[in-house]
Amino acid sequence: MQLDRFDKQILEILSHEDVNLNELSERINLSVSSVHRRIKNLIEAQIMSPAKHQINFAKLGFNLHILLQVSLSKHDSETFDKFLAEIEDIPEVINAFLVTGQSADFIVELVAENMDSYSEILLRRIGKLDNVVALHSSFVIKKYDVFNCYKMLHKR
Repeated sequence: MQLDRFDKQILEILSHEDVNLNELSERINLSVSSVHRRIKNLIEAQIMSPAKHQINFAKLGFNLHILLQVSLSKHDSETFDKFLAEIEDIPEVINAFLVTGQSADFIVELVAENMDSYSEILLRRIGKLDNVVALHSSFVIKKYDVFNCYKMLHKR
């Protein structure tokens, strides 16, 4: 799908803000029906997702946001698949990334209510999984939204 300036503006605005169709339409000077059609096309082309999953976990009582580097003893698809299946059963895990160029195999993003609950998750759950040999925690102090979709797409 070839993106024009309106598609790029839609992606830029929606990557940072939750606005309704009327406001989006006004901001990019396009009719509501055209904006709706363009969003539908972006979703169908799988350029954007129909669902927004931006949850404020702190408002739900999860005051710690952690990026956990996990190293595994084996490096094969079966071991990776098993690890992913096991962490899917941990409700505090919100994302997992298979990475390269690190001392870790995965970066697991998770939330916890406090240090005691995180200690429980780390030591009694993730630390006890098969093939886990090393864990390194980094705590998110503040998240910054620096993604500039519009500029990125205009460089192409």
